[in-house]
Amino acid sequence: MAFATAADLEARWRALSPEEEARVDVLLADAAWWLGVWFKTYGDLVALAAADEQLADGLKILSCNMVRRAMTSAAIEGAQSVYQVMGPFTSQIAFRNPDGTLFVYDSERDAILSLLGVNVSGAVSMSGPGL
Repeated sequence: MAFATAADLEARWRALSPEEEARVDVLLADAAWWLGVWFKTYGDLVALAAADEQLADGLKILSCNMVRRAMTSAAIEGAQSVYQVMGPFTSQIAFRNPDGTLFVYDSERDAILSLLGVNVSGAVSMSGPGL
């Protein structure tokens, strides 16, 4: 079960063509599977998201971000830099995600972990409770 829909992605990005909508549905399901694997230690994300609206929203946003990055891998929008040659003029394109893989940034992972109640600050108190 995906945490987001094609309409959720459209609301956060742009209108999708019918061909893109079919691909988005597959990628959103893939993103949900990867999230379930990456956060399996903390429980069943589907059940946890059903009980926690903030976690459900976070997983929806994260799923949309993952799919958007995958979909912009082959377009100039997904480029880190650009290089083209035309006569004496040049420019270069280097893609951030050339394979279109689904991935999560550290900040996104930390946000989900904090919603799951995990201490992501790196600080642990040896004497005082609560940190």
